[in-house]
Amino acid sequence: MDEYQLEIQSLRRTLARLREADADPALIEEYETEYRNLSSLYRAASETFAADEKDPRLAEVLASLGFGEWTLPNVYSFVYDASMELPVDDGRELARRIDETDYAASLLAVLDPED
Repeated sequence: MDEYQLEIQSLRRTLARLREADADPALIEEYETEYRNLSSLYRAASETFAADEKDPRLAEVLASLGFGEWTLPNVYSFVYDASMELPVDDGRELARRIDETDYAASLLAVLDPED
């Protein structure tokens, strides 16, 4: 289990404790949102990381953008940075916008920005 999974697991346990203790609904919602966001970021980073098997150019692009070698932490950093630049004016929460973004395609678009 990697550090991202441990953090997500910790949030899940905290949420369970908050619900058990009938904590303030606003606090529970804050933790739920953080849980959804981190889960979406991890899922997107994992999917993008695995996409390198189909297209090895992804590693070259990641390095050219200054994120370093093709490792999960570096891919996660790219996904996180790209996610923070997603449009926010459409009313969808961040987790949903992350889930709907193809980060491997975003990397490949650097090679041919006309696509």
